[in-house]
This record gives sequence, C-alpha cells and structure tokens, in this order.
Amino acid sequence: MKLLKGIFLVMAIPFILYGCAEVILVGAGAGAGVATYTYIKGEMKIEYPRPYEEVWRATLAALKDCDITIEQKVKDGFSGKIKARRANGSSVTVKVINKGSGITVVKIKVGTFGNKRASMIIKESIDRHLGIKSKPQ
Repeated sequence: MKLLKGIFLVMAIPFILYGCAEVILVGAGAGAGVATYTYIKGEMKIEYPRPYEEVWRATLAALKDCDITIEQKVKDGFSGKIKARRANGSSVTVKVINKGSGITVVKIKVGTFGNKRASMIIKESIDRHLGIKSKPQ
C-alpha cells in the first residue's frame, strides 16, 4: 500500500505544481474498489474498476436521485452518452466508456463551462450506487 501511495504521489506532482488538475484517490486499496477522478477544463473524469453495464445502471440511478431529467440516452457495448437537464435549466452531459478488463470511465460535464460542485454531487451519487465510499474533502 505504501508503494501505491508513493507512485500516486510521484504521478500527482506535475498536476499539483502546475495547478491544472485535481487528482483524488478514493477507496481503500487496489483490490477494494479504488476509483480515481480528475477535473480538467470543466469536465470530471472518473475511472471505476467496475463492469460497464453496472456503471451505466448506477449512472442512470444517480441522475434520477439528483433530480436530473434525462432528455436523451444512446448506448452500445462500448460507450454510452446521456444528455440531461438540471432543474435550474443547465445542461448535463455524461459519457460512460467501456475500457475493457472491468474498467469503466465516466465523464461528467455540467453547464457550458463546467460546474465542479454539481459534477461532484453526481459522482458521489454514482459512487453510492456502486458501493464505493468517497473520502471526505
């Protein structure tokens, strides 16, 4: 575990020094369902160590929990895209991408330029549906 933390720290240093991204490690151990996320240029990108179909279902349930109205969804075996709208009228776009080997990436963008707080709320709801405990920030 110390080696994993050391590797993570070395990889995070350029992001910390240049301030272009926030990288957070969520979970407790590689085998226990660690998910990582970044927030760059208004888009939150989360990598889940979970099968694509499971993450797709969790994402749909999370949007419902957040009272976000789904306007359009398109999905195949490799990726899916959801276009939705928050109660305040701002757009929400969520992409779910099957990376293979049980890894799924979710990209969330709220509004035209991004909304980190709203993206984090959606992410945390997806985490809950997947049984992943987020660390407090």
